[in-house]
Amino acid sequence: MLWLLISPIALLVEGVMFALILGIIAVLAPRLMRGEPRSLWGLRASMIMTALAVTAGSLGVLYLALSYLGATGFGLNMLLVLVVLFMLAQWLFSPMIINAAYRVRDAEDPWLIATVERLARNTGLSKAPRVVIADTPMPNAFAYGSPITGNFVAVTRGLLRLMPKEEIAAVLGHELGHLRHRDVAVILALGLLPTAIYFLGRMMVELSWWTGMGGDRENDSSPLLLLAIGAGLVAAGIVFHFLVTHFSRLREYYADSNSARVMGSPRPLQRALARLHLAYTDDRLKAELKKNSAVSTLFIVNYLIDAFGSRFYVPGSGISISRDIDSVVEELKHAKVNALQELFSTHPPIPKRLRFLDRLAARREAWT
Repeated sequence: MLWLLISPIALLVEGVMFALILGIIAVLAPRLMRGEPRSLWGLRASMIMTALAVTAGSLGVLYLALSYLGATGFGLNMLLVLVVLFMLAQWLFSPMIINAAYRVRDAEDPWLIATVERLARNTGLSKAPRVVIADTPMPNAFAYGSPITGNFVAVTRGLLRLMPKEEIAAVLGHELGHLRHRDVAVILALGLLPTAIYFLGRMMVELSWWTGMGGDRENDSSPLLLLAIGAGLVAAGIVFHFLVTHFSRLREYYADSNSARVMGSPRPLQRALARLHLAYTDDRLKAELKKNSAVSTLFIVNYLIDAFGSRFYVPGSGISISRDIDSVVEELKHAKVNALQELFSTHPPIPKRLRFLDRLAARREAWT
């Protein structure tokens, strides 16, 4: 019953904060997202500055809030402990959940296993991750792991069917870069304080509602003060979330640089990214799949790649799209990107990633 009483005000404040912040973002996003990494050193500097902004900003917000309220009165210590425990448990046990959700199985292809082992050595990993196949037609690959389960690199059935071996190896080099850079742990640690700020804000908003319902006559301003500070913390938590997501996108560029380094060239990854773009955006292929409700949610279940690596087709549909993949790469390099869409994405737009890889090749920074 208590949850039913205190939730409406928290949801209202959260909704208002989201609306205000999204409105500001919609206006500023084209300016904020215009830039892209110009070099590997510039990328590293951007990551450092973003991490410092999140950490310093989070500490500053907490200090200002607690200077009015005090830490002990509102259970900040307990909240931080709960947030840390929750995120730690998520990190330690999420590989088990991922394995179950994707119904992964150990890879049996000798080439795939040998390629991961070779690229892991070239990446500098002391031990190659366990190679698994994810039972999904969506083209994807991802690296994950924890001290309990060890490291995994997963490749979906869809990706294996979509790409030639050289491009699969380039994608694997990208995923091994995430393991080399310990991205899961780094992003988890960076998001710790923003998560605590957000939940502290929600707790204060809900407490203000409960205090007001209780009729605190000794200090009538207390509920309003709690509400105001709680709303500010919720807003700050949302803003810091966007900064953490921006940091995560920068780590994708960093993983791209690892692929270029271990492959000796950025071209295989560029072709892989262009092929993924075609698989997810070709209107004729999407329209054909939507005609069949049984496969409409699978999206690319029947996408195949022919022996020449340049033809997409849907079996039985009569649709065949012949594209030279290198020409697609060049077209995408000059494509415009949607700044607002990028702001809400976990990965940078493919055109920006292609241009960044070109800059690495020109400077040969990825091989230093």
